[in-house]
Amino acid sequence: MSTTMSYLIGGLIGLAFGTLVAYLNTTLTKHYIRTNGERKEPEGTGKALAFSFGRQLIDIAALCIVFFTRKLIPFPFLSTLIGTAVGLTLVSYLFLYYMVKKEERKSEQEVRK
Repeated sequence: MSTTMSYLIGGLIGLAFGTLVAYLNTTLTKHYIRTNGERKEPEGTGKALAFSFGRQLIDIAALCIVFFTRKLIPFPFLSTLIGTAVGLTLVSYLFLYYMVKKEERKSEQEVRK
């Protein structure tokens, strides 16, 4: 396998892993919003901060998994790490964007009723 193809496959594997973790974070966010969306100060703020911290820990854990399995993965470490980081950030933003758009459409439909 050529070096370029090896880097490309490593990046795609990292992207797939980062996307999977971003999907997990988005699913947890949806669940949190459904269960705690109506809470006000001060309990709501503390729970939101703890939840946000937990999401960051999940992202850090994903990057640590890539780091500690770098000897086991037969692809270049850097391309896998970069792919994971792209999956964690850009794909996470896309998931959240679509989640917000869906909620906006839902609230517009409720207002029209």
